[in-house]
Amino acid sequence: MARPTIAWFKLLLRFAVDAIVAQRGRSVLTILGMAIGTASVVGVVSIGLLGREYVVGLIEGVGSNLVFAYGTGRGVNPEEIEFDDLPALEREVSGIAAMAPVLLHAELLPIAGEVRQVTVLGVTPAYERVRNMVVESGRFFNVSEEARGEKVCVISEDLAVELFGTPEMRSASLRLFGLRFRIVGVYREGVESAAAVQKSEAAGLAALIPFSTFRNLSDVRYADVVYIQAASPAAVPDVVEGVTAVLAARHRNISNFKIESLDQYLVLAQRVSRAVTLGLTAIAAVSLFVGGIGIMNIMLVTVSERTSDIGIRLALGAGTRAIMVQFLLEAAILSLVGGVLGVILGAGLPLYIGLLYGVAVPVSGLSVLIAFTVSVGVGLFFGYYPARKAAGMNIVDALGYT
Repeated sequence: MARPTIAWFKLLLRFAVDAIVAQRGRSVLTILGMAIGTASVVGVVSIGLLGREYVVGLIEGVGSNLVFAYGTGRGVNPEEIEFDDLPALEREVSGIAAMAPVLLHAELLPIAGEVRQVTVLGVTPAYERVRNMVVESGRFFNVSEEARGEKVCVISEDLAVELFGTPEMRSASLRLFGLRFRIVGVYREGVESAAAVQKSEAAGLAALIPFSTFRNLSDVRYADVVYIQAASPAAVPDVVEGVTAVLAARHRNISNFKIESLDQYLVLAQRVSRAVTLGLTAIAAVSLFVGGIGIMNIMLVTVSERTSDIGIRLALGAGTRAIMVQFLLEAAILSLVGGVLGVILGAGLPLYIGLLYGVAVPVSGLSVLIAFTVSVGVGLFFGYYPARKAAGMNIVDALGYT
């Protein structure tokens, strides 16, 4: 058998293109089916990536590189994080960028003729940074006000709206612990995701006052929770280990305490996102196989319609290899064009929507490559049987086919 040449391949390629062009309607529908399948895979992966980034962003918005420790209040002799533990943590744990202990108190205040419960938090100025607080108007209280134990407060947007009918700050005071606190600012949380990880003490009707002021006006003996910002993501495990070691050395039973980081929530969110994306991708991939079945269907119809032509070519000396390659080329062209169009649609549409709404929509290059490769592979896989059927025809039966 003569060795295939470039000219031989070009001739078969021209035959394949002519055959596809001759059946424009079928070819367009087949290409459309492959394009939709490929675009579905790329689009679904993009949606999954966008969802994962959104959830991860919400969790990270609670606090960058955040570690938090608190007493569980369980056991026969429950222990809590005492005030003497705070300087020990700052002194002995390496990798800490900032630390913000929190004291909690519930205050009943008359608001718009109704008694409402307001959460009062005693925090240090570092709380603004550690917990990603955003000051909408006014300012956060400073280090000097904290050191002097001044009666100033920063209130939440929700509380400002209830008090003033607007989230903007007003020159006013709030009665807490039976004393007047001057309002210096209005804040909101960086993201509305703290509730998702059960760290939403600053949400709702809340007022933040200096930590030292809270201690001077109450009989609290321990911190309700301590937020610690690690210097970097890589330092988070070391900070968790260091906090655990310090508390274990200073207390009878470390099981009385909970020391956590947001890493566990991030890992969980990523696992869920991957699982959902995988499931959606599998569903989208079904459309690729449907497109492949469409290719096989059109190729079988084409083989049946061109049986006489195939017989003539066989009688004139065309080898079975040439017949098979021609039909495989037809299937490859259909799937290739469908794959290219699908990639353009699947990647272009999310990018266009992102530009339209000002949202960065991630498009996975790997998903594009895989979807395109699978598209072509599916076309060749489903095109092989019709090509083999055409190449295996008996010359006499093919010539006599009507």
